[in-house]
Amino acid sequence: MNDFTCKLVTGDTELQSAFEVRRLVFVQEQGVAEALEYDGLDDEALHVIAKDGDIVVGTSRVLFPTHNQAKIERMAVLQPFRRKGIGSAILSFVKQELRNRGIEHAVLHAQTTVIGFYSLHGFQETGSPFWEAGIEHMEMWINL
Repeated sequence: MNDFTCKLVTGDTELQSAFEVRRLVFVQEQGVAEALEYDGLDDEALHVIAKDGDIVVGTSRVLFPTHNQAKIERMAVLQPFRRKGIGSAILSFVKQELRNRGIEHAVLHAQTTVIGFYSLHGFQETGSPFWEAGIEHMEMWINL
């Protein structure tokens, strides 16, 4: 099942599929409140999906707090599709898209259980661990 592709979300159907991945991973699996997950910022975000054939199996969103900085958020891969390179593909796609847009650096809030994953992709820890949505996180950054 390595026939997956990453792309920018281009319509409501793809966006709803991205929301469903987030609901399954963050709300159902991790117990994050829906009000926290769907925070009203999706309309101003760039959304990316990973598809296995026609099925959306992963997603991420990106916000732009300043003209040269991005914040990568809501990165999620459905449980049966984890450890197949999909998260790495999403992150690589997002980083290239940001470079193409002239973004100089990106930050993210990594759940502490996946700091190693982001470190492998060049992100560096900054600050101290903190709690967000009841889950311990660490801020990480990368120069693009």
